[in-house]
Amino acid sequence: MIETPTDLFDEWHSLPLSKQSRDDRFVVRRAHVADYEAIYDCVDEAFGRKRPRALFNWLYRENPFGLARAWILEEVATSRILKTGVYYPWPIWRDDKALQGSLSGDAATVPDWQRKGLSAIRREVRRSHPWSRQIASIAGPNESSNTVTTKAGEGSSILGLLPGGVAVLRAAPLAKRVGLPSLVAKPVGALASLFLDTWQRAALSSGKRALGTNGTLRFEPIGRFDSTFDRVTLETMRFPWYWSPHNADFLNWRYLDHPIESYVAFALIRNDRPIAYSVIRVARDEATLAEFASAPEYATALMAGTLAQVRSAGCPYVTFFAPPTWRHWRAFKRVGFLPYQTNNYLDAVYYPEKEESEQMNHWQLTPGDRDYH
Repeated sequence: MIETPTDLFDEWHSLPLSKQSRDDRFVVRRAHVADYEAIYDCVDEAFGRKRPRALFNWLYRENPFGLARAWILEEVATSRILKTGVYYPWPIWRDDKALQGSLSGDAATVPDWQRKGLSAIRREVRRSHPWSRQIASIAGPNESSNTVTTKAGEGSSILGLLPGGVAVLRAAPLAKRVGLPSLVAKPVGALASLFLDTWQRAALSSGKRALGTNGTLRFEPIGRFDSTFDRVTLETMRFPWYWSPHNADFLNWRYLDHPIESYVAFALIRNDRPIAYSVIRVARDEATLAEFASAPEYATALMAGTLAQVRSAGCPYVTFFAPPTWRHWRAFKRVGFLPYQTNNYLDAVYYPEKEESEQMNHWQLTPGDRDYH
């Protein structure tokens, strides 16, 4: 069983800081839970859209690994939050050793205070926290965040773009999406679909036989994850460097309890015990493979069942992205996943092993470790 650690929010909040804001107009502090609503408003104002409060609360308050750790910069004269940056407790291990892990997000500055040096003020205070160089941190930054990180002298933690794969189930919608005219997309898509379908059927044939009437495996939906899946995670996902072991508590929260997105989970069952699982997100006519935990010998069967579910949902394709060391890349390509260029950057660092952690090949992560909103 993978333990869900005790939330260290109160300890994080109480440890003394060695620095304060160097500009008397502002105060930089750690947010209390009572500040969350004002932080939500700051983030909404910064990005120009109103995110559902249920999504904020799920992310900030309901994470089984703990409350969100937010650093805020307030204007003294008005008590208005001008800038925020949030760190969500996240399961990160180094081989079989649990680290203090975090996923960074919601780095936001209200529009009228952008590009006025607030990042440096907040960063200086945040770095004075005793834990600032002890936490294994991951993030999915955009180009703007990359620029800020590089200017701060921390650009070495930006490890590059995560490779992506796409399994095309019906090619015409994808051909139209990439810009082909409708009259061209339809015949081109039909030919491509025939080719890809033949490829996938041949590659998945052994897995389908294992799932057949006389097969040795059952492919079933998961209503809730329980501790029996922790054994599957440990046996199939363990990585000698840095990885994110998603236990049952985390999987239920991250996917099945998501307030606005639709995720469905499936298990391979043998002798009435789960031996592998997958999770897909279905958004309109798009699907993302969020989790895929399997030993190599069952990967084809798990993929056969998973792609069948994507087809039945009416999605023309399913995407996936992960570091180059993802253990199933070869198997994915064998069943028809085609490479594509993502815009998903990985920012990752663990300061006690800075050089080792700032290598993309030393990480194993899934889309569920990034695509949280």
